[in-house]
Amino acid sequence: MPDYLVGSDVGTGGTKSVVIDKEGNVLGQHFIEYPLITNNLGYAEHDPEWYYNAVADTIAKAITDSRVNPKDIKGVSISALSPACILVDRDLQPLQLAHIWMDRRSTAQCQWLKDNIGEERIFNLSANPTDPYYAVTKLMWERDNRPELYKRTYKMQTAADYPAMRLTGVAVTDYSNASLCGIAFDVRKKIWDAKMLKEINIDPDKLPEAFPCEQVIGYVTKEASARTLLAEGTPVVAGTVDCNAAWVAGGAVEDGDASVVMGTAGVLGIVHKKESFTKNMIMIIHTADSKNTYTTLSAQLCGGIYRYYRDNLGVAEVNAANDLGIDPFKIMDIEAEKINPGSDGLLLLPYFQGERTPIWDPYVRGLIFGLSFNHTRGHFIRAIMEGTGYAFRNNFNIIKQSGIKINLPIVMSEGGARSRLWRQIVCDMLEIPGVYMKNSSGAPFGNAILAGVGVGIFKDFNIARKWIEVGEKIEPDRANTEIYKKYYPLFLELYNRNKDLYEKLAGIKASI
Repeated sequence: MPDYLVGSDVGTGGTKSVVIDKEGNVLGQHFIEYPLITNNLGYAEHDPEWYYNAVADTIAKAITDSRVNPKDIKGVSISALSPACILVDRDLQPLQLAHIWMDRRSTAQCQWLKDNIGEERIFNLSANPTDPYYAVTKLMWERDNRPELYKRTYKMQTAADYPAMRLTGVAVTDYSNASLCGIAFDVRKKIWDAKMLKEINIDPDKLPEAFPCEQVIGYVTKEASARTLLAEGTPVVAGTVDCNAAWVAGGAVEDGDASVVMGTAGVLGIVHKKESFTKNMIMIIHTADSKNTYTTLSAQLCGGIYRYYRDNLGVAEVNAANDLGIDPFKIMDIEAEKINPGSDGLLLLPYFQGERTPIWDPYVRGLIFGLSFNHTRGHFIRAIMEGTGYAFRNNFNIIKQSGIKINLPIVMSEGGARSRLWRQIVCDMLEIPGVYMKNSSGAPFGNAILAGVGVGIFKDFNIARKWIEVGEKIEPDRANTEIYKKYYPLFLELYNRNKDLYEKLAGIKASI
């Protein structure tokens, strides 16, 4: 009897699902895009139902296209953007829109934590900083600002947990997503710390129980079966964070493996077994052997800025792409390729919605510097690529200085990595070789592997290494690197000199 597996990834800009066989062949796949809700107060939200609808519809379409018998699908797993904060009542109905990772509204709660608990103590427990990024701070905001909703809350769920809950009727989480809830999650013991929760006044019953990523946590219900085409009773594996799933797909499962995922967020991660954590970086419990493995990573805006340009400023590129029948991003790449390295002195700070590593500044926003009449649309597009590249360099330097083992070349996948120019820029900035994962199905494929390990189809996660199809190898261009070295200190100085102004700007906006 044939064995098939399903993986889904809930991203910031859309959801993709795949059906694979046990030889790693993708038999069906589908993607659905959805918007982002933002405002001037730093909110960044999704409707949780978008997650479930997109997961259900992409799974159903992928199964239909694959022509497999749903009864032969042995397991399913979901990853997602993380962290997120979704409150559900006892009927498992959402009580509010999801605060996603880039939401900055819990700044006051973070200041309270710094003043009353202390960043050092929180880092020692959670291996993570204190920032509005983390889901527990978002839950604290709900408690303080919408106490009636908080009181009605049965469980907090993440963007991966919510659709898994809708599939199974069980409101739990996995080690990976729990680690990005932060603040009160003990990453060594893999449990919520009761003492910390009491001190920060969070009801422990409102937090979901955390399970190993590869553990079966429930089974597809009759209702979910009708919606997704999955057979009733199909095992659902706990799941993971999107970047972790992408690293699994790229074979980054062993100590020292390094990978860059260039989706809406750009994430540079290193896998390690040692319980040694780097301040100002993010620590996520890794998918592979989640009881014993970690990833240290940087996280920043990346492809989301490219999409912002396409949707708001890229009318010419979209129209040209429609006429030619190609992706608008291809047109944007062609324009940027015509521009000299360094964008002829045009610099962009890629901090459009506050930023995480390494600056952890909820007030910072984007900045264009050096704009002149000589600059074109192509300059602006290339400056986006280079601005994210400088941010990658800033993060990578800190990770290297921590002494963590890094296996090269670095694996590059998803989103912006599809652009040959952008891949080259990142390698030039980091001064390291990279390899592009050709025809990578990314995080959904990693989730299908996770499902396979969870239900016993695969012995371990090393199966991914057998299926890796390495595409282009990228060597850093030394001439370009020397140009970027001249601009990089200015990139850093632009933020440092303007840091105080961002908080003043936030105060003005809030007062109007």
